[in-house]
Amino acid sequence: MGGASASAGAQPGSSATGNNAENAGVGAAAGSPRAGGSGGPSAGGNGGSGGAIGAMWTMNAGKYVLTLGATYLEIDPMNGARITALRVGGSTGPNMLADSTVTGQADNWGSTFWPSPQTWVWPPTAANSIDAINTLPYAAVLDGASLTLTSSVNSTAPKLSVTKKFSSDLAREAIIIDYTMTNGGVDPVTTAPWEITRVAPGGITFYPAATPPYTQATPLLETTDTGGATWYQHDPTDLTLYKLFGDGKDGWLAHADGDLLLIKSFADLPAESAATNEAEIEIYAAPKYVEVEHQGAVQTLTAGQALHWTVRWYARKLAAPAALGSAELVAYVQNQIR
Repeated sequence: MGGASASAGAQPGSSATGNNAENAGVGAAAGSPRAGGSGGPSAGGNGGSGGAIGAMWTMNAGKYVLTLGATYLEIDPMNGARITALRVGGSTGPNMLADSTVTGQADNWGSTFWPSPQTWVWPPTAANSIDAINTLPYAAVLDGASLTLTSSVNSTAPKLSVTKKFSSDLAREAIIIDYTMTNGGVDPVTTAPWEITRVAPGGITFYPAATPPYTQATPLLETTDTGGATWYQHDPTDLTLYKLFGDGKDGWLAHADGDLLLIKSFADLPAESAATNEAEIEIYAAPKYVEVEHQGAVQTLTAGQALHWTVRWYARKLAAPAALGSAELVAYVQNQIR
C-alpha cells in the first residue's frame, strides 16, 4: 500500500553517520508564521498577522501533545510512535489526519514511518514484518523543547531501529521531525526513509512535479497540471484503488481539505536517488482515505550506521476552501516554507 530533526531552524536534509517521559511542558516565544505573501491566500486561524507564539509539550491519556501556536500535534508512543492527530485551533479543531473510524482500517490510519523499499512482509503489523517500527511501543524521552521516541531493533530483516525526534520552529510555526534509521544487525541494509500520512476522503493533494507521474501495477490516479503544480482531487465515490509515483521538485508536498492545509517540506530528492521501485512522491487512493507519502535518498547502512532525514510540517487554516489549480495557493505554500 502506501506510503520522514535536530534543533529548531535546521534545514531539511539527509546524511549517514556511523524510559519513559514525565508529564511536562516547555514554553517559548517567537514570531508568527508568514502570511500569504506574493499573491497567496490570506490564512485564517494561524496565517500570521503578527504576535508571538509558544510551544508546549503535555500528555493526554498516554499520548504526547505538542501545542505550537494554533497547531496541535498528538503522538502515541505505544502504537509505533504514530502521529494520531494534527489540528489547527487546539484540541477541539478538526483532525487533519484520518483515524481508524474514517479509514475503516485497523492499522492504515494516522501518520507513520516505514523503511523503503517495501520488500518486507505485508502487513507491517506482523511479527515477521516491521512491527517494531510500525506498531510496537517506542521509548520516549522529553528533553526541554524536544520529544525523542526510539523503537527496538526489528527482529527480522530489515534489522533497523527508528528514532523520531519532534521539535518546533517557532518563527515559522512548523513542526520539525528528525527521523533516524540505524542498522542494528550485522549485515548491510539498503534502505530509504518513508513517511506515510493518511488523510480523509475528498481532499486535494498537490506538489511541484519535475517529470510526469507514473504507476506500476495499480491504476494511475488522474491528475491535473496547472498553476505550478500537479494536482489530485480525490473522489470517494470511485471504488478503484489508485497509486501515483512522482519525481517532485522544490522539496514540498501539500494536502488541502476544505480550508485546512498540511504542507510537508523536505530535501528535494533526485529521481536516481530513490529506492528500487519507489519514488520521492507517492499517493495511494482508496475510497475512504488517501495516503500522502514521500521518501528520502536510499543508502546502504553497515552494522551500526545510521541514516538521518528531516521533515517539516506546517498546519494552516486558510481564509477560504482550497481550489484545485490555484496558483495563489502554490505561492502561499512556497511563502510558508522559504
